[in-house]
Amino acid sequence: MSREIIVCGVRAGDLTAPRCPVCGRPGRGVRPETVENLVLEEELPAHCEGYSLCLDPGCEVIYFGAAGVFFKKDVRVKVWFKEKDHDVPVCYCKGVTGREIIDHLARGCCRDMKDIQRHTGANTGKDCLVKNPAGT
Repeated sequence: MSREIIVCGVRAGDLTAPRCPVCGRPGRGVRPETVENLVLEEELPAHCEGYSLCLDPGCEVIYFGAAGVFFKKDVRVKVWFKEKDHDVPVCYCKGVTGREIIDHLARGCCRDMKDIQRHTGANTGKDCLVKNPAGT
């Protein structure tokens, strides 16, 4: 029995999605602004249209498209679903990590999402398109 992978609202079994050239799994399209802001300047292609985010947590590829492939080493931030440590951002807009949220919960100052938002600022930003690797 296989496990279905769902990342960023896309089912990995979607046969119409572009496929990562390394792992062969379906990806999710991202807007050019996302690629332009998150790929390291020295790696940026002339045009950032037509890229997809690789949804496989075990694959080293972040973005792929007709003009090339960008790996973990080629982007400015760690991608939350491709890393296992708690120092990866959970909220890219505000720079809040999983560790910060866990610390607030452990201290008892936060009991729900509203408390977490109030204490950390998580999920209150408006720059997801250019700061979150998924662009969402």
